[in-house]
Amino acid sequence: MSVLVSAIIPTHNRARLVVEAIRGALAQRLPGGDVEVIVVDDESTDNTPEVVRTFPSVRYLRQPNRREAAARNLGARHANGVYLAFVDDDDFWLPDKLANDVARFEQPDAPALVYSRAANVDLDGRNLGVRQLPVFEGDVFWHLAREAFMPMSSVAVRASAFRACGGFAEDLDLSGSADWELWMRLAARGPVGFVDQTRTCVRVHTQHMLADPSYMERAMLAAVRHALADPQVSRRAGRRANYIRACMYVTIALNAYGNGRRVRSLAWLTRAIATWPALLGDARVWGGVARLSLGRQRVRALRQIARKAAV
Repeated sequence: MSVLVSAIIPTHNRARLVVEAIRGALAQRLPGGDVEVIVVDDESTDNTPEVVRTFPSVRYLRQPNRREAAARNLGARHANGVYLAFVDDDDFWLPDKLANDVARFEQPDAPALVYSRAANVDLDGRNLGVRQLPVFEGDVFWHLAREAFMPMSSVAVRASAFRACGGFAEDLDLSGSADWELWMRLAARGPVGFVDQTRTCVRVHTQHMLADPSYMERAMLAAVRHALADPQVSRRAGRRANYIRACMYVTIALNAYGNGRRVRSLAWLTRAIATWPALLGDARVWGGVARLSLGRQRVRALRQIARKAAV
């Protein structure tokens, strides 16, 4: 049978964890084609090459250390599948994940991208519960602009759509948010599909990029700049480009709060409201205000900022 899905696993110095990602990909079965598994080693210095080569059917590629976006793109350039599915080296799939994705791709609306639910697991694979994220499909552009809700390792993309919009941006500043930036470009061009199944497991651990708030802050800001430079995204955004910027500032504020940086969180929340005053009525913003336990005086100051910015 011909290759229907190419499973692409970027990896760097995670020889122990990548084994489970590979096994999860190799366990996938499709009724109408094969799954090829491609591991792209981002110049690991541990025993990753030896570990990967214990799986004879896996294609092993190696590149100079250029981070995960470049690794995913390299895998995509060597892929033969009609669809591309990406799984991070510390995550893994459960059986039937790709079969569910393909079934959704083949529905009449022919989405360019399909995603599904994901469960959080610890380093030993113990289930920590399904990730509570909003669910949207069809034209998700503005929903995605508001917040990232597609777990990276749950996403599969039509290969033709991926190549048509240039794949992942490889700028190092975007590393960590390059997935959201590509999803924005794809969402500006066509519908997105959702699979209501939990067949992706995302590891939560201290080495996870989300654990580094400064790193993620820089990546999020770079991702917004890069996305809005895309002609299709810019056309969809129109006069609401500042809304997209402001929504990212809210995300940064909530991330800062989650990492115990209350002052930083308030600064980004203030910037978001100044950039798009109507956000003051947004539930996410008020959730941030509530978490920060701001007094009446500061809430009043935020409202004054919104009024002045709206003039």
